[in-house]
Amino acid sequence: MKKMFGLLAIVALCLAAKPVVAHHALQAEFDTAKRGEFTGTLTKFALINPHCRWFFEVKKADGTVAKWEITGAGPGALRANGMTRLFASGQTLKVTYAPARDGSNTGRVVTFTFPDGRTVTMYHEDPNNPNDL
Repeated sequence: MKKMFGLLAIVALCLAAKPVVAHHALQAEFDTAKRGEFTGTLTKFALINPHCRWFFEVKKADGTVAKWEITGAGPGALRANGMTRLFASGQTLKVTYAPARDGSNTGRVVTFTFPDGRTVTMYHEDPNNPNDL
């Protein structure tokens, strides 16, 4: 009877436990060997764990608007470097990104270029040669 109660307790704990969402490799979600770019209006900047997110509206040639979501490092890294103050809704930014493997309008930020010409590199594959793909 004690063994049966112990087994039932283990099963109950397993069923009640919250699922653990594994953090995957960057390369599993994004094709870091490729680059895309767009210029769009920043509509929202979110400091959300585990990755910051930038939301954009991009006007297409036919006049329609595409919505994009770009992810980057965690909020702690951006806060520590004072970079959270760089972004404000309404800004027009040129974004270079590693595209999502599923073809959606999402990507991993590589660089942001601001209207005054400043470029901020947020990700590069080779730390010894940041401009090389």
